[in-house]
Amino acid sequence: MPTYDYECQDCGPFSEVRPMAEYDRPQPCPDCAQPAPRLLTAPSLSGGAKEASSGPAPAAHAGGCACCMPRRLSAEAV
Repeated sequence: MPTYDYECQDCGPFSEVRPMAEYDRPQPCPDCAQPAPRLLTAPSLSGGAKEASSGPAPAAHAGGCACCMPRRLSAEAV
């Protein structure tokens, strides 16, 4: 389940693990129990699948993958 960020008007921000079906519902603040709206952030999928996996870590993307290639400096930066 993803972790969503909420912000209580009185107590401040907190995070809760919630089902995806409940992403838009306010959650009770863990300190004062007042309903707190979800902040507009992406949910965190904190390593649950990685922790459950007993196999080796996945390899890097195949050569030529844009996300694995070093950035080239533009002609203006040189």
